[in-house]
Amino acid sequence: MNRKVKILYINFLQFKKNFIQYPYRKFNFIELFLIWVSEKLTRSQFLVLSGILVGLSAGSAGVILKVFVHYIQSSISTDVPFEERLLIYGIFPLIGITLTAFIVKYFFNGDEEKEISFILKDISKKQSKVKITKMYSQILQSGITVGFGGSVGLETPIAVTGSAIGSNYAQRYRLGFKERTLLLAAGAAAGISAAFNAPIAGIMFAFEIILTGLVFTDFIPLVIASICGSLLSTIILNEDILFNFQARETFNHFNVIYFLGLGVLTGFYSRYFLVVGQYVHRFFERFKKKMLLKALLGGLMLSILCVLFPPLFGEGYINIRTIYQGNVKLLIEDSLFSYFGNSEVIIIVFLSLTILLKAFATSITLYSGGNGGNFAPSLMAGGLLGFVFGFSLELMGFTEVPTTNLMLVGMAGVMSGAMYAPLTAIFLIAESSSGYDLFIPLMIVSVISYLINRSFSPINPSFKELAERGDIFTTRQDQNILSHISLKDCINPSSVQICTTDSMEEVLHKFRNSDQNSMAVVDVNNQFWGLLNREQLRPFLLNKESAEGTSVSQLAIAPPFIISPNDSVMEVTKMFDEADVWQLPLLNEERNFMGFISRSKILTNYRALLRDYSE
Repeated sequence: MNRKVKILYINFLQFKKNFIQYPYRKFNFIELFLIWVSEKLTRSQFLVLSGILVGLSAGSAGVILKVFVHYIQSSISTDVPFEERLLIYGIFPLIGITLTAFIVKYFFNGDEEKEISFILKDISKKQSKVKITKMYSQILQSGITVGFGGSVGLETPIAVTGSAIGSNYAQRYRLGFKERTLLLAAGAAAGISAAFNAPIAGIMFAFEIILTGLVFTDFIPLVIASICGSLLSTIILNEDILFNFQARETFNHFNVIYFLGLGVLTGFYSRYFLVVGQYVHRFFERFKKKMLLKALLGGLMLSILCVLFPPLFGEGYINIRTIYQGNVKLLIEDSLFSYFGNSEVIIIVFLSLTILLKAFATSITLYSGGNGGNFAPSLMAGGLLGFVFGFSLELMGFTEVPTTNLMLVGMAGVMSGAMYAPLTAIFLIAESSSGYDLFIPLMIVSVISYLINRSFSPINPSFKELAERGDIFTTRQDQNILSHISLKDCINPSSVQICTTDSMEEVLHKFRNSDQNSMAVVDVNNQFWGLLNREQLRPFLLNKESAEGTSVSQLAIAPPFIISPNDSVMEVTKMFDEADVWQLPLLNEERNFMGFISRSKILTNYRALLRDYSE
C-alpha cells in the first residue's frame, strides 16, 4: 500500500513540475495532461495516441472546409433562371479570386505557399516544421476560392492543413524529425481520407507524395489517423457533400481493349494538363509584385470561361454526378450551347471543349491568386474524358461499351498521370465507388497514364524545379542526404594560405610544417591567385633544386573547379568526382578565398546523417 502511495506521489510531483515548467498561458490543461502521458507511455504507444489525435483534428478540418464551401454554394443558389445563372457565373469567380488574394496580401503577409510542393520543401529544408498559420489559412482561402466558383478542388488544401496540424502537434510535444515527419504525413492522409471517405487512398497519398525518399517502418500512426479522418467524415457529412459513386457495370474482360485506349488517352491528356499549368504559371509570374491586379485579371478570365462553359464553375463533382445519372443533356441546357440544340454531336463538342478548357480554368484559378488543388479538376476532367470516349464509341456502332466504368476509370487515369500517384488514384476510385471489382481496369489505365507521363519527365513537373535545386526529397537517397549538408560544415579548418609576397623560403617552411598537399595563393587583399601543391614543390623540398629566383606567382596553378557559396553539395560532389581531388577552393563573388571544401568532410557528414536517418 505504501509503495502505491509513493508511486502516486511521485507522479503528482512530475505533473506539478510540468505545470510549473509550462505555464497555463502557454499550454492548456489537455496539453499538460498529454505531456504527462507522453512520459508514461512508450514511444510507440504515444505515437499511436498522437495518430488518433492528429487524425481527428485533420479530419475535422476537412469536414469544416467541406461544410464551409457547401454553405457558400448553397447561398449562391444556381437554381434560378438561365440569365441570372449566367450573371452568377460571370461575377462570383472574379469576386472569389480577388477576395482570396486580398486576404492573402493583407492578413497573411502575401504568403502564397499553398501547394503540396511547399510541404515537401518544409520536410526537406525545415526538418518537417510547417508554419502554424497553415493550420487555418488554407481553410479560409480555399473555402472562398472554391465556394465562389474557382475551378479547383479542396483536397490539396485539406492535405496541407492536415500536414500543418501533424507537424505543429509534433513540435508542441518536442518530437524528433522522424516522428514529426510521420505525424505530418498522418495529417495529410487523414485529410485526404476525410475528403473522399477513402482511408487506403489517404495512406497511399502519404507514401507516394509526402514520404517520397523517406523510409519508415512504424507507419501504424499513419493508418490510424487515416481511419479516424474517414470515420469522422462518414459520421458528419452526408452523401451530397462526399465524393461518392455507387452504380457501375460489371467488368467484362473482353472490354480490356477499351481500357487500353482510355489509358493512352488519359496519359496524353494528363501531360497536356501539366503543360498548360506551366504555361499559365509563367504568364502570371510577370504580375508577381501586383497581387491584386493579377487576381482581377485571372478572375475576369475565369468568369468568361465559366459563362461560356458552366461546368467549369466550382469543383465540378456535380457535373460528373449529373452525367453519371444519365442527365448529360442538362449540362447543355444550362449553357449557351443550348441555342445549338442537344444532339449527340453537340454533346461531344461541348464536353470536349470543356475538357480542354478545364486545364486552363484550373491553372488560372491557382496561379492568379486563388487557392485549391488538382485533385478535383483531374477527377472531373478524367470522368468527362471517359464519358466522351465511351459515348463516341457507341455512336460509331460499338456495342456493350461500359461507359459508366470508363468514366470511373478515366478519373483514375488523369489523376494518376497529372499527380504521378497511380496507387492513390486506383484506391481512391475503388473506395469511393465500392468498385473493387474494377481493380484490373483501374490498374491498366492508371499505370499506362503514369508511364506516359514518366516518359516525358521522371519527376512531376510541379516538383521538378525544387527537386533539381535539392529542395525536396526524391527517390535518390544519396541526393536526399547530400541536400541536408551545408557547405560551411565541409570547410577544412586547417587551411593554410600563401601570399603572393611570400618568399620561397616561407612557402617551403609552411609546407614542411603542414600535412596539407595543396595551399591557396592569395594577394594582400585576399584575392585568389591559384594553388600550390606539394608535388610541384617536391624538388625544392628535397633540396634537389634551388628555389632562388622563383616566385610564388610563377608556380601558382588554376584549380580544376572553383566552388561558389551558392553551389549545392550535390554539385560540389560531382566536381570532386570529375576532378578526382580531395579539396577545392571556395570563393565568394569578389573572388576572395574563403577556405578549402574538403571531400573527406563531406563524406564524414554524409555518414553521420545516414546514421541519423537509419535510427
